[in-house]
Formats: sequence, structure tokens, C-alpha cells
Amino acid sequence: MQPKTIQYRGGIATFQIPSHWKEEYDPKGGATFYEDKPNSGTFRLSVLSFESRSGERAEQMASRAFPAGTFETLPSGLRLQRETKATKEGSETLAIYWWRVAVPVPPSSLRLANFSYTILAGQESEPAIASELTFVDKSVRVAEFRREPAVAGDYRP
Repeated sequence: MQPKTIQYRGGIATFQIPSHWKEEYDPKGGATFYEDKPNSGTFRLSVLSFESRSGERAEQMASRAFPAGTFETLPSGLRLQRETKATKEGSETLAIYWWRVAVPVPPSSLRLANFSYTILAGQESEPAIASELTFVDKSVRVAEFRREPAVAGDYRP
């Protein structure tokens, strides 16, 4: 699987997707990535930004982003929370894999990068989907995140 590098919104998140995937960007925020074929998985990213009103430092905000025991610390030092949920959409049951990364932005802001990968329930046992899921998991774990402030609404796919 050949990778393609994505620099989301001017590089606040940089990660890889398979090179043959389509990219769609919402001008108001968020991106969707997928293979253009029936029943393919859909990989999404949205980034939420939070500003401390009390002057709390960015690192403190990141340390409190996820409850104890619900996250792991990545080699980059950032905290990653991962979970899988089943949900219904019409008559279909979906499996949604979530990765949330808490990114401190000094002096007193936090970005929460929310990645998800959605498939039909049961597809995770199909070799192609299992391979994509492994690819996406690795991509999120080694993603790079800008820790400098950016102007809200910056849009550069």
C-alpha cells in the first residue's frame, strides 16, 4: 500500500493515508478519506480547539484531557485514547474505531485531534479492511501535530 502524506489545515496534523484514497475537506472543518468503491472504510479527522479561561497551562490541559487508565502515551509524548463502538445507521450495524490525540498548544490551549475509521460490522475480518485498519492505526500513532497557535478557520487541504 503506497502512502500519501496529508497536511491537514496547513499542517496542524500531518499523517499518511493510502495514495489511492479520495480526499474531501469541509471548509468549516473536518476531512474524509476513503477508497472510491462500495463498502469501503471511511477515515475521518476533525480537530477541536480549546482555550483555557483560567490561565491553565497547555500541558496541564493535555494531562487532564482523558481520564486515568483510558489512554496511552505515544513515543511523541502525546496522549492517545482509543476505543471501538458499534452503532446502527438505518438497517446497518457499523463499527467505528476512534483515536483521540490531546495536543497541548502553549501557552494555554489544547487541540483534540479526533480520527475515526468506520466500516460495516464484521468487515474487520476481511483481509483488505484488516490491512487498512492496521495502516490507519499506525498512521495515527506516528502522526505529527503542530503545537503552535494557528488562526481559527485556516483552510489549506
